[in-house]
Amino acid sequence: MAEESIGAASGSVTEGAAAVIGQSTEPWFALGPLLDKGGIIVAILLVLSVISAAIIIMKVVQFWSLGLSRRSFVEPAVDKIEAGDAAGALALLEKHKTPLARAMAAGVRAKARGDLRDEDVAAEIARVGAIELGSMQRYFRWLEMIGNIAPLLGLLGTVIGMIQAFQRLEQSGAKVDPALLSGGIWQALLTTAVGLVVALPAIAVLNLFEGRVDQTRLSMRDASARVLAALHARPHASRGTAQAAD
Repeated sequence: MAEESIGAASGSVTEGAAAVIGQSTEPWFALGPLLDKGGIIVAILLVLSVISAAIIIMKVVQFWSLGLSRRSFVEPAVDKIEAGDAAGALALLEKHKTPLARAMAAGVRAKARGDLRDEDVAAEIARVGAIELGSMQRYFRWLEMIGNIAPLLGLLGTVIGMIQAFQRLEQSGAKVDPALLSGGIWQALLTTAVGLVVALPAIAVLNLFEGRVDQTRLSMRDASARVLAALHARPHASRGTAQAAD
């Protein structure tokens, strides 16, 4: 009888250990366990992660198609403007679809439409540049919002999970099971981990995108100043040539 009891006990222990091992080997980051353990909070975070990934891919494609690193057209365009060939400079700039080329072309067009002041030309360049930068910054607020609220949602899920874990511990009465408390705690912390995983890429990529926009803004300011200087120097050069001819 004793041997049978010992054998039954050892069998139950073995089965329990196997169950524990089976549960521990299940990856926590799999979609099924995440939704099962994290509940509605994790479901919301997963939706936010999909939105964040879609925005990041869309902006990467947009930035790549704009060719933000191309600046080889700036010097030839400025040289043509200084030489008085506004049509040639405009034709050169229109071949490039970058925000920098569009802003420079706006200044050349504004000057070609009439005898405008330098302030008016600068205002037109600034207007077009603001539109281009606004297009580049589109959906940045979504990434910022996801980066800000994802950790807070994770923390909210953790707090709710901790409350539920201690409620179950209270309901157990005198028969306190440490596994009940530890299981509830790790399930509660799961939402915080998911929230951080969702927020970190969004914040990191947002900072990279904003840095690229800042570089484009500085390039526009530099090109605007050069276009205005070239447009301002062109009449002086023409008058100097006329005086030399006289």
